[in-house]
Amino acid sequence: MSDATTAQRELIELLTGFWRSQSLYVATELGIIDRLDPLRPTAAAEVALSLGFDTDAVTRLLGYLGSVGVLAGDEATGYTLTEVGALARTDADGTMRDHITLYGNQFYRAWGELAHSIRHGGSSFAQVHGADLFTHLKANPDLSHAYERMMVAGAPFFTAVAEAFDFSAASLVVDVAGGHGALLEHVLRATPALRAVLFDTPHVIAEAARHPIAELADRCERVGGDFFAGVPEGGDVYVLSRILHCFDDEACHRILTTIRSAIAPGGSLLVLERLTGAGASPLSHGFNMHMLVVLGGGRERDEPHYRDMLDKAGFSLGAVHPLPLDTRLLVATPRQP
Repeated sequence: MSDATTAQRELIELLTGFWRSQSLYVATELGIIDRLDPLRPTAAAEVALSLGFDTDAVTRLLGYLGSVGVLAGDEATGYTLTEVGALARTDADGTMRDHITLYGNQFYRAWGELAHSIRHGGSSFAQVHGADLFTHLKANPDLSHAYERMMVAGAPFFTAVAEAFDFSAASLVVDVAGGHGALLEHVLRATPALRAVLFDTPHVIAEAARHPIAELADRCERVGGDFFAGVPEGGDVYVLSRILHCFDDEACHRILTTIRSAIAPGGSLLVLERLTGAGASPLSHGFNMHMLVVLGGGRERDEPHYRDMLDKAGFSLGAVHPLPLDTRLLVATPRQP
């Protein structure tokens, strides 16, 4: 194959990337994925009949999903779910289904207006949905719950945090904007003597009562509030997991200085983010674009940017630990006056 033909093929694959995301989204949302099994082969015609859908259309859809690794098999032998496809089932353990829902619908529609973000530097999500992401979520409780579940399902690095950082010397950890408490759950189970505060907006804290962190209520207090106004005081460790990338530098400074005024002497601030800069992966660069599209002022940053931002808020950046999915754990300590 000539270099020109190879380049053309690569360009076509780039241009048709949405075929994959939309095919998976539709197959998931219409219940097609849930009619398939990892072990028992199922024919496309059987799936179509069970759901009352067009047989030819379903046959084409399953054939395409098979070609991109979501399914195994073919129409003659029947289709089974691959390990990737099984993650899209409603009953999947650690389901990624909420990722598919948001990326295939709300985020997909926002990316369709990417030109707005490029021209004006603002959020195309707000342009499409009429409100910024967090206002939109607050107004749509089911979507808000799906978003928080998505943040959990997309974070296999949670278990690695307690391995990368030694919590044994701490008595109180505060997870700022900690969602439903999945990260705190891992940390508390790994450190039995530790107490915690899960801090987030009141409606998210109310949702957390339905999640496993509620089983640790004797060690974890759930507090609702606004991290721009203040955070629970006296923690030995404060955690910001994928929060700073949602905001511009000025807003990040307000969050960081609020934590600086609350943290106990000798405490630690843990920042979990993806980094840009030399050697950054396409995933990190992609999320940098995603923060622009969805949040406008949000962005991924390189290590020197975080170092400078932390310094201006009264922190010194120390160790930086690699975590799964290109995430980094940045450990900062409050600088003494």
